[in-house]
Amino acid sequence: MKWPFRQPTKPQDPWREGSQLLDQGRYEQALAAMQQAFAVEPSRLDGRVNLGVALYMLKRYDEALPHFRYVLALDPNHLMALLNLGACHDGLGDFDRAIECLEKVVASRPTFPDAHYNLAIAYLKQKRIEDAETALRAELRLRPGNELARTTLNGIYVKYPRIEKPKT
Repeated sequence: MKWPFRQPTKPQDPWREGSQLLDQGRYEQALAAMQQAFAVEPSRLDGRVNLGVALYMLKRYDEALPHFRYVLALDPNHLMALLNLGACHDGLGDFDRAIECLEKVVASRPTFPDAHYNLAIAYLKQKRIEDAETALRAELRLRPGNELARTTLNGIYVKYPRIEKPKT
């Protein structure tokens, strides 16, 4: 059947639209779509994570935190929520909490994409240089093509010459 107007909207449509906009880097529009969906379906876990990510990308960390906490209260092993909760704490300057979240991600799933890199950045902000080096090396073992990790590690070797670059 052809609809003369737009087909009736289902609750997942704004979630899907918001996710697509998020992938495109259109964060304000993604947030608007996700807030519309959230008003209808506030208990959707993946939607809450994406809503939190949109808020995080807009540097609205305090508003993003409750969405990640909600998901983790229902699913303590939700790694995307935990990773993004750590990112929010990092954005707020609470590096101890950020490290705690990121260490949990790495401990529960050591091959999780970018977890070691994000942990290394949090360590650097705490001046935990050797821990940062270890995390970056772990990231590069998993993803040798991660240029951000490689550049950051090289920056450590330049800035802190007491850490010797390993021979490969």
